Amino acid sequence: MSVAFPRWATPVAWAITVVSLVGFAAFAATRLPAAVHGAPDFPNYYIGGERLLSGEPVYGPIGEDVRVLFGVDDYESYPADPPATVALLAPLSLLPYATAWWLFFALSAVLLVGVGYSTTREVAWSRPLAVAVGATMLVTSAGRFLLLRNHMEAILLLLLFLGWRALRRGRDFEGGAWWGFAAALKLFPAFLIVGLFAAHRTKAAKSALITGVVATGLGVTILGWDNTLTFVREVLPGSKQWYGALGNYSFLSFGTALATERLGWALAAAGAAGLTWWYWRRAETVDQVLAGGVAAMLLISPLSWLNYLVLAVPGVIVIAHRLDLRTAGGRWTLLGLAGALGFWGPIVLAERVPAVLLTFIPMYGLLASFVLVMRRAET
Repeated sequence: MSVAFPRWATPVAWAITVVSLVGFAAFAATRLPAAVHGAPDFPNYYIGGERLLSGEPVYGPIGEDVRVLFGVDDYESYPADPPATVALLAPLSLLPYATAWWLFFALSAVLLVGVGYSTTREVAWSRPLAVAVGATMLVTSAGRFLLLRNHMEAILLLLLFLGWRALRRGRDFEGGAWWGFAAALKLFPAFLIVGLFAAHRTKAAKSALITGVVATGLGVTILGWDNTLTFVREVLPGSKQWYGALGNYSFLSFGTALATERLGWALAAAGAAGLTWWYWRRAETVDQVLAGGVAAMLLISPLSWLNYLVLAVPGVIVIAHRLDLRTAGGRWTLLGLAGALGFWGPIVLAERVPAVLLTFIPMYGLLASFVLVMRRAET
């Protein structure tokens, strides 16, 4: 159904656009200059690419490299992406570091705005509203964190959008291929294939599987078996150190932060079983497959960082398109989702349990998104 907006929606949209762009300009002027010089996590991509191109082992500590390049001590992050991602981003290492940083930053900013705008237009909202959504993508908590750390999830956002749009238009082979490539780059988008099978989009599901396997195989071929085995044996198990970290909004992280890792795994197992069961039974449309699948995969994945929440924005737009925004309930639901997934951050309190319960508001937002889209998407 089409969303009916009141007349004041257009001037409000332009006001949001102006405020967002001014806020982004202030953020860029005050935060980015220092981030270029050795702040995590772009060095992981750049130095990992340098190692690949020079034939050195890709995975492992890079603290010494960062110290030599920027004079920054105690750099603890390290290359931790799948082989396909390392191979895709390695050409950035052919450029001077600052040039590569700003180029990748600009690409991410354009993709955030472009996908926000295009998703909104795809559900038939007006251009002023689409422009406002695109501009807002730059100033959400997730968007700012992604840009400050210069992460690669904007590329993932593009792939998910392209797949969703192709599937909406009946181009199943193309749509599945985009999602398969996304799965090769970040693993957890493979959960969307479950939704494709559930929605009886078998051709798309097979295309996603084939593309994911081929892209992964190319990454393994480029990096070699030694690097791949290091990724499987050391990098993946090493993610355990981040279970329970503030800013990691998965079920596993919530349980670990609240009590123990054992509780975290129990919540993750129960959540994965429940969400997968519901997803399999109720994912009938492409909108449900995307919005429900993204929310579920971020909850189930052991690592679900703040910057990953940019992937949930298209789902919020899909839900908003289904809500009756003429009612107070519809408007408050949308505002709640926007606040939880767009403008929340870690809360530091003296008492651990209240701090955890408040910090994990985005997790509640993801769960609410999943429930809403499974109930409200058109069938």
